[in-house]
Amino acid sequence: MTPLIPYFEDPSFTIPFVGLEIHAFGILVAMGFILGGRVAQQRADQFGGSGEAVNRLIGWLVLGVFLGGHWGHLLMYKPGELADEGQRFSTMFAMLAGGKLPHGDEWPVMLQFQHGLSSFGGFAVCVGLTIWFFRKERLPFWPNADGVAFGLTLGWFFGRMGCFSAHDHAGTPTDFYLGVYGMCPGNDRTVACHDMGLYEAIWSISVFGLFLLFGRKPRPSGFYVGMLAALYGPYRFVSDFWRPSETDTRYAGLTPAQYGSIIVTLIAIWVLRTKVFGAKTPAATPG
Repeated sequence: MTPLIPYFEDPSFTIPFVGLEIHAFGILVAMGFILGGRVAQQRADQFGGSGEAVNRLIGWLVLGVFLGGHWGHLLMYKPGELADEGQRFSTMFAMLAGGKLPHGDEWPVMLQFQHGLSSFGGFAVCVGLTIWFFRKERLPFWPNADGVAFGLTLGWFFGRMGCFSAHDHAGTPTDFYLGVYGMCPGNDRTVACHDMGLYEAIWSISVFGLFLLFGRKPRPSGFYVGMLAALYGPYRFVSDFWRPSETDTRYAGLTPAQYGSIIVTLIAIWVLRTKVFGAKTPAATPG
C-alpha cells in the first residue's frame, strides 16, 4: 500500500480589522457541539427525556471537555510539565496586575488548552457532570444520557476531524493508504504516519450511522450509553497500539487510554446486562 494523504497546513483565516486567526480545528469543534447538541436534544425528547435540559447541559460539557481533557492530558501524559506550574501562575498574576495580558506560552500550561486534550480526561469529567446535572434537575438519567450518547457520536466526528486538520494525533509510521505524510514526530514530509484523529472520526461517523439504524425500533433506556461504551472501549484499546511511545507514555506496556478502555468496556458490560438485556420492555421510542 501507498499512503494517499499528503501533508497540508491547518486551514485558517484572519478576521479583518481584528487580527484574530481562526483555525479549522476551532470551527470543526464548534460545529461538533452545535450539531451534536441538536441531535442530543431531539433524541432525548424521543427517548422520554428533556431536550431542553440537555441543551442546558451542553454548556457544562463544553467546560468539561476542555478542563478535563487538557488536565487529564497533562496528568497522564505530561506530568513533568506541571513541575513549575506554581511559578507560572505567580508570573501570570503579576502580569495581569501590571495590566499586561500573557500571550502564548506565557500562560500556565494548565490554561494552554490548545496544547493537548485527552479524550478520556474529558470523558471522565463530562460523565461526572452529566450525573450531577440530572440529579440536580431531578430528571431521569438514562433517557437523557441516551440522547447525549446519540448526539455525541456526531459531535465526536466533527471534533476528531478538527484533530485531523491540525495533525494533532500522530501514530506510528505506516504504508497504509490512510497514512498522512509529514505528521510524524520530526515532521519529515517523506514519511507517513497513522492519523489517529482521522481513524476515530471514521469510527464515530460509522457509529452514528449504526445508531440511526438502531433508532428505527424501540430500545430500552441505557441502550445507546451501553452500546457506545461497548463499541469504543475495544476499538480504543486496539488502536492505541499504533500510538508512538515517544508521545504516549506507557505504564506496564499500556497507555493510560488503554487502561481507561478496559474500564469503559467493563462499564459497558454492566450497563448492557442491567439496563438493556435485563429490561422487561423497551422504553425508548424510535426516531
